[in-house]
Amino acid sequence: MDNELNTNKNKKELLGELQVYQLELEMQNEQLSISYELLENERAKFARFFDLAPVGYFVLNNLGIIEEANQTGTDLLGVQRDNVLHQPFKTFIDPEVYEVFYGFIGRMNDSSEKQSCEIKVSETASDFMYLRMEGRAVHNKLNDKPQYYVTVIDITESKLDQQRLISTTQRLEMTLAASGTGTWTMAVPGNLLSLDNFCYSIFEIDPLAFDGSLAAFIQLIHPDDQLSVREAFKNSINNFIPLDFEFRIITKKGVIKDLSVMGHQISKVNASFFAGIIIDVTIKKRQDKQALDLHNDKQRLVLSATFNAQEQERFRISNALHDSVCQILYGIRLNLQGIQISSDKKKELNNASMLLDEAIRETREISYELTPSVLRDFGFIAGIKEMAQRMSSRVMKIHSQVDKTADDLDKEVQLYVFRIIQELINNCLKHAQASEAHIKVTTTDDYVSLYVSDNGSGFKVPMDQAFSEGSGLRAIKNRIYLLGGTMDLDTSDQGTIIKINFKSDQTPIVKDNG
Repeated sequence: MDNELNTNKNKKELLGELQVYQLELEMQNEQLSISYELLENERAKFARFFDLAPVGYFVLNNLGIIEEANQTGTDLLGVQRDNVLHQPFKTFIDPEVYEVFYGFIGRMNDSSEKQSCEIKVSETASDFMYLRMEGRAVHNKLNDKPQYYVTVIDITESKLDQQRLISTTQRLEMTLAASGTGTWTMAVPGNLLSLDNFCYSIFEIDPLAFDGSLAAFIQLIHPDDQLSVREAFKNSINNFIPLDFEFRIITKKGVIKDLSVMGHQISKVNASFFAGIIIDVTIKKRQDKQALDLHNDKQRLVLSATFNAQEQERFRISNALHDSVCQILYGIRLNLQGIQISSDKKKELNNASMLLDEAIRETREISYELTPSVLRDFGFIAGIKEMAQRMSSRVMKIHSQVDKTADDLDKEVQLYVFRIIQELINNCLKHAQASEAHIKVTTTDDYVSLYVSDNGSGFKVPMDQAFSEGSGLRAIKNRIYLLGGTMDLDTSDQGTIIKINFKSDQTPIVKDNG
């Protein structure tokens, strides 16, 4: 009986303890539920931070397979998140940067410090994205293998800007090299010069042999130009004015080059320096000298031709005076002397009078050849008609037809055309053996046309030979050139037709002096 009572008592005590334990477990379970809920809320909060971070986050295992990735990271790769996890990271990068990526993994294995690299991701067949990766290796105690915690940011714009800058720099260097131009800078104070490779090639010196000092630079210059260059640098540094001067150098091969230096001072908060260019102007100087020599040669030829023309004209006038007027005057003197001893004084006076008329006529002819006053006094149309009448004879009849508006042409143009017609008619009289010649001048709003034709025997020699040998024809050709005109010539044994055209508003390049 006592044993039974003891057993019941023990059961009741045990049941009470179990109830206490149950109550404690329920309380602990409730506390665990609260803690789990708080933990889950915290995890969700940090997961949102993880996904919304402005940089991409990846966790890679020791084989480079993606174990974790945030939303920013998957967006950078351009794929859905489900298609990123458990995939090798190299799947998403351009094959040409595989070596760079595995080098990055290797450096993280070898060092506890943060490592970085730049990779290219192929978005499409033609578009690329450049990413910068930074990360370090963390030992995973569960599997005793490394994991790689990596951040990724988009550097496409800065990379493209860098590439554009490099491309622009290369184009600039190519342009400078093609133009024979080098660049230089000089720190102030200190006067230490920095030359680019093209400058070294211009001076034909080894970069290692140049210490960068202004004194060493001046020693490269021709001895006769060193003082002026030194003064130019000194003046520019002291007065903050741009550099712009030329000097010569003598290369190791003894070649003299002409160089031009330009530059200006640039001032910053903590520094001041000069920047500029050096141009090899040797060829330009040589070409300028050749052009000047050619210009001087042309000037000498022009002066020589002018003097020759003047001498020829003087010789022609001298002959005309000597052979005609002087002879006539001599005859008049003889007649006047004969009056004293002649019985027929009337006859001698008549002879003298006739000779005087002849002298006057010859003098007028010479004066007309020199300066046709009829143009000045009566106009172009009257001058052409007067020429046709005066030069007509029993052997050859000259006809003229001139538009009324020809008198409105520039006076210099009128004189040019008059001289051309005069020379053509003279040639016709001397060589054509013609019985008739026609002069026709027509004017329109834009052009003046001149026709001179005859029924003579035509040119007996080729055109080029005629123009090269005949001074009169050369004069015609030169006047047409100065008028900016053209000439067409048709000649045969039935006669010659010459047509000349030029713009009506044309002004001769030089004045016609006859």
